[in-house]
Amino acid sequence: MTKPSWYLPISEDLSAALSRGNSPDIALLSRYEIAAILYLHQLPRLPVRAPLEMERSFASLLPRDIELLKSALTSHFDRSAFTAGLMLAPELGISLMSQEAIASRKYVRHDGSWDFDYAKRQNIVVGALSHEHVRPNGRIIRVSDHQLRMIHTIRANQEDSIEAQAHAGTGKTFVIGEILELMPERRLMLLADTRPKLQPIENRFSKDQIKTNTFKDLAVEILARGNRELQNKMTAASRIQIPYSVLAEQVGLGPIGKRNAFQVAALCWGVLTKFCSSPDPYITRTHIPRNQIQWLSLIEQEAVAAAAAKLWMKMTCLDIESEALPVRGYHRIKQVALAGLSIPEYADTILVDEAQDLSGPVVQLLDESGHTVISLGDRFQNLQGHYVSHKATIRHNDMAISLRAGPALADFVNPLIAAFPAASALPFVADKSKETIVAEYPSDSFPPEPTVILVADEWGLFDWLIRNRKMKQGAAVVDWMKNFELFLNGCLGLYQHNDRPEHSAISQFRTWEDLRKVMSWNESFNRVEHWLETIGVKYGVTELYQHAPRSELSHDVPSRTLLATVFTAKNFEFKRMAISEDLYYFSDLRGKTALSKQLAFLYTAITRASGIIYFPDTHKDRLSLILNFDKNSSKRVLNE
Repeated sequence: MTKPSWYLPISEDLSAALSRGNSPDIALLSRYEIAAILYLHQLPRLPVRAPLEMERSFASLLPRDIELLKSALTSHFDRSAFTAGLMLAPELGISLMSQEAIASRKYVRHDGSWDFDYAKRQNIVVGALSHEHVRPNGRIIRVSDHQLRMIHTIRANQEDSIEAQAHAGTGKTFVIGEILELMPERRLMLLADTRPKLQPIENRFSKDQIKTNTFKDLAVEILARGNRELQNKMTAASRIQIPYSVLAEQVGLGPIGKRNAFQVAALCWGVLTKFCSSPDPYITRTHIPRNQIQWLSLIEQEAVAAAAAKLWMKMTCLDIESEALPVRGYHRIKQVALAGLSIPEYADTILVDEAQDLSGPVVQLLDESGHTVISLGDRFQNLQGHYVSHKATIRHNDMAISLRAGPALADFVNPLIAAFPAASALPFVADKSKETIVAEYPSDSFPPEPTVILVADEWGLFDWLIRNRKMKQGAAVVDWMKNFELFLNGCLGLYQHNDRPEHSAISQFRTWEDLRKVMSWNESFNRVEHWLETIGVKYGVTELYQHAPRSELSHDVPSRTLLATVFTAKNFEFKRMAISEDLYYFSDLRGKTALSKQLAFLYTAITRASGIIYFPDTHKDRLSLILNFDKNSSKRVLNE
């Protein structure tokens, strides 16, 4: 295929959706996308001319009044005419842009006029997309070397299960779309942990081509066995939010040792979280969170395990008349695995996105299903530090060429990959056609411009809010569950009066002293404690908090400083972001899980960058402490 003569600013996903009959959402489209739709709409009726003349014809639409363009699209859009133009475009040397390219607007000059040199620059800078791939429908697209290898592996082994280790930004979701193009005759199902991860595929392909589902909804469907009333009840239970005090009362939990019923319920919830990520068939005291074991005698540990088992039985009761309790997706998945139930036969091939987050019970369910399973994930983004591999016979493939970041980022990512215990993978390779700028900022201040700042946890958020109060930077917390104020108030109440906190991150602590014993290694915690002691008890925490909706993370560049945990931001990419120093804090890195978790937080945070990334000026020293922890520990032991 010869290189395209010029490009239209409309994405393949949008054009496919319009071809299927979806109506264009004009409010969400730019002037350039509307003009591209109108141009394709009339393309079959235009005389075939030289490419430059046809490009000029398109460019003549852009200066027209935007309301006139919108009105024309609303009044005259015809699916058949648009589809005909879309099919004709490649024959005339016209290609489509990626959504990223459309958003960047490098195809227009500063005054908004069309840049006729865009195609020339685009064809010179191929970058990581250095190979051509022919789809079954004859359309030719550009892919990276590793994407092409993955596509060829799947094409040649359509009956085999495949597990792909795909580094951040390598185009996992794109490859899933190509798998669907390769397998038009197979019955496919795409599984992911959240609905938003399914949307790109749902927008591109019809429900007849692929069934999509979250693991939670699939588990509910399996457990309901066709009982619609029971299925609706379980779905409603996943949305229930109640205080631990109410949960304790509903289940009939009493005090254990020095813990009241409220604190027992909070602790039991933590026990179930650990149990549901394990392959174990029964709840025992081994599932009590490690940081709580030290406060419980052996008898109390057995009592807590028994209380957690009682809570589990109440939560997972499938009697339609039973009292509704909060039950999350991971509880239902464990329930399915314990019951030995299978995935329905309405699909013969299962695709899994973000497979690094699969728990043991989910992997067990997939391995024993008898289906062909193609899973794409990045084990280095498993924030729990515990990646679960498939036990079934399965092919392996790697994708390591990032289409998101430029070469400057590789030097920050590859030392992390090399340090992961018991993990081997290809090195992270960046796209030479992309520019990622690396800069520093003072670790005790703010970056020089509005930035998305990624932190490790609630203590990091609290610490930044204190700094924000002092420096008046107007920072807001991306708090999509809107419960961070509960954490702030819980800290103040626990510090002042040992009031029991309701936020799950601190609800298990009876006193501030107990919390200090567990968290004193964390420098953010220490600064928060000092602030509470000197200022917080006088002024409270109300004025610290300013909320930012999760959708604000999707903006091209932030208009104000945004504070977000790595967990909240793990499915986003940012043109302007910063790494918080608290991502380097640790108490003990002995053991594979602890080190893997520490490295995963840094890796996941750093690989969100697609433009400029700010590191704290302590980065080198802090990272050296992590990478050389074992050596430093040995020296300390020898000197003691």
